[in-house]
Amino acid sequence: MKINPNKLRKHVLDMVYEKQSGHIGGSFSIAELTAYLYSNYDLLNSDKDKLILSKGHAVPILYAALYELGVIDTLDNFREVNSPLQGHPDKLRLPYMHATTGALGQGLSIAIGHALACKTKKLSNEIFCILGDGELQEGQIWEAFMLAPKYNLDNLVCFIDSNKSQNDGYVKDILDMGDLKEKIKSFGWNTYQIDGHDLNQIETTIKNNRNNKPTCIILDTVKGKGISFMETPEWHAKAPNKEEYYQSLKELGYESNT
Repeated sequence: MKINPNKLRKHVLDMVYEKQSGHIGGSFSIAELTAYLYSNYDLLNSDKDKLILSKGHAVPILYAALYELGVIDTLDNFREVNSPLQGHPDKLRLPYMHATTGALGQGLSIAIGHALACKTKKLSNEIFCILGDGELQEGQIWEAFMLAPKYNLDNLVCFIDSNKSQNDGYVKDILDMGDLKEKIKSFGWNTYQIDGHDLNQIETTIKNNRNNKPTCIILDTVKGKGISFMETPEWHAKAPNKEEYYQSLKELGYESNT
């Protein structure tokens, strides 16, 4: 089943509007990536491919994908007490999540553990990890970047959602990461920089020859992509009011009767 990225955005918009809580901006910026991965890899069986969402606050987009695939039958319990659809991934409450994240900086280390285990067991599983660009300010991320090439983890693909902003503003104003592509390449990774909203570029780059090395794909994205007025740091964790909600539906191509 091929998932429509804007359908995922619409589900996220609905969830955050109804609960007046959640993270729209960083969910929208990875809509194309999420749609591609869930359409093309087996992320639903625990013994197959894995997706570690290190930037756990963007989990609404994963819930939207699971809903589109018919794996979960409602999104109405988003962020409710004891719900499996928490504000950050909780794999104990929802086994389709492959890691419990939210404390930023830990996901790549978890992904390396899965990739190394699969290598040791001679399994062909693909291990994917999604990092935020603001999250790269965490030191543990760089320890993980150093470690992965040592074990020739060509079954590991790390995506950096480079949407240029984080909770408190623009990344460049808080702690500029400089030339990410060259930095990560210097650690021994296959490193690429592409348009993160282009499904064809995502597919082509994932399928490039791994050369016995881990791969890092820097996705040039826009926070709040798809809604003109949401493409700013302000929409990291802001919920829309009624007027903004209906304007957003219109921009995503969903007309409302209200």
